[in-house]
Amino acid sequence: MNNSATTRAITKIALEYNGNDKGTAEMVASNYLLTDTSEGQFVEMKTVSERNPKVNKWALTGYISQPDEIGRKLKDEEFLEIAIKALEKIGVTNKNQYRLDIHNSTKHKHIHFVANRIDISGKCTVKAHDIGKRFGEAVREVCKEKGLLTDVEIGIQKKAEMLKSLTETIRSEDNFDDLVSAMKKRGFEIQLSSNVKDGISGMRIVMEKDKNFQTERIYKAGYKLSEISNQLKISEIKSLFKMKQAVREVQRNADNLKEFRENLQQRVFSVKIQYNGDFKTGQKNQIKDIWINEINNSQNKNGFFFRKNVGFSLSSIDFDLGDLVKSLIQGSVNNDAGNPLKKETNESLIEIAGGLLGDFLNPTYVSQDEDELWKKKRKLRR
Repeated sequence: MNNSATTRAITKIALEYNGNDKGTAEMVASNYLLTDTSEGQFVEMKTVSERNPKVNKWALTGYISQPDEIGRKLKDEEFLEIAIKALEKIGVTNKNQYRLDIHNSTKHKHIHFVANRIDISGKCTVKAHDIGKRFGEAVREVCKEKGLLTDVEIGIQKKAEMLKSLTETIRSEDNFDDLVSAMKKRGFEIQLSSNVKDGISGMRIVMEKDKNFQTERIYKAGYKLSEISNQLKISEIKSLFKMKQAVREVQRNADNLKEFRENLQQRVFSVKIQYNGDFKTGQKNQIKDIWINEINNSQNKNGFFFRKNVGFSLSSIDFDLGDLVKSLIQGSVNNDAGNPLKKETNESLIEIAGGLLGDFLNPTYVSQDEDELWKKKRKLRR
């Protein structure tokens, strides 16, 4: 459940808002309040608060909002029980004045509360320190006790769904415009941010069904990319799109793998070959995958798709591209007479940093340092 709680010195407007909600508010509970009007209740609460002049922010205000698919299933009595128990956990007692109203005018049913931190004996029972955090934890405790999903659990589910859709869409699209359109068809809004230096610099993903224009000021829907995944970053997506676009352009004019590789190298991309098993000179070697990386790429850490010192796996980042290149690979491998792939591979060896990929890659590689050593030896032979 989304929730909020804060301490402040209120006016009668706070109670008026609680009891109105465009005429749809329903008061479901009150305590130690004799009058029915918001003005009268404010006077009562203010009078009690003055019994403890040391506390300036004498009121506790906030709300609990349940996602629509869950909130509409809760009876008002159940919703009220959650709020009361959560308030009790942070210090509100049966001697504190409060008023709770259920609001129905917005997409998500929610319950608002105004409570007096000062009880009728003049004691401040609700500590202000970390009140928002403590109230959120209290709401989660009550939800768990009642077998309901918490806001954290719902958030985890939504983030997983967002990440799945995002990574699948990245594989099928080549630029941000198409990514935004494709994600919208899946029910997600992509909000991109940019700056002069880096261009596109950030991303926020919002489920269309979660958009609630009436409560935007209360809480912002969706999650930033960094909240969805700590591995997938905007810089990686930009590099991936740049590489995919280069590959698509090059493959149109390449009849075999040697031409494909040389054309990409002219565009400042390195091409590394991964074989099934050890490479054997003078024999047909089955290619498992092609890894492509932009030379002088500033990304020096593993990402969601990217592997340090290796680049992007063509078969995993775009299944269509993998199919396009398979024909080039097949034609090159089956050409025994002057096979350019075998000649080139025999000279330069394989440069796949398999150690960083764990069991995902077979240990059929030569490190970059070793490859540099072989290059020096070849120069000496000439």
